Amino acid sequence: MTATPHNVGLHPDDCFGCKAATVSVAASSMPTRSEAASIEKNTAVMHKDAAAYKRLRKDGLQPKSVKGAASLEKRAGSKWEVETGINLGGNAKLGARYDSAQASVNAGETL
Repeated sequence: MTATPHNVGLHPDDCFGCKAATVSVAASSMPTRSEAASIEKNTAVMHKDAAAYKRLRKDGLQPKSVKGAASLEKRAGSKWEVETGINLGGNAKLGARYDSAQASVNAGETL
């Protein structure tokens, strides 16, 4: 083995080799080589979904999942749509009928 300044401890305090050995590059600085861009996008979507889920829960509704709660909040026209996650295509009359039927079933009535 050959003696180098690093092996014998004779290198100066401002040694470039030591400084270069401690350099690291964050993944977010190379968005085309990492998942950083998609992670940031997914994080923004998760924050929107969490906020929508909290609003729906505050209104007394129980969505099936936090994931997709923002889009569910936008398109749902009835309590039944929110709780089942089934899209009725904006048909408010049908949603109201499902809500009343669900209320009757929960009250113990027969249809």
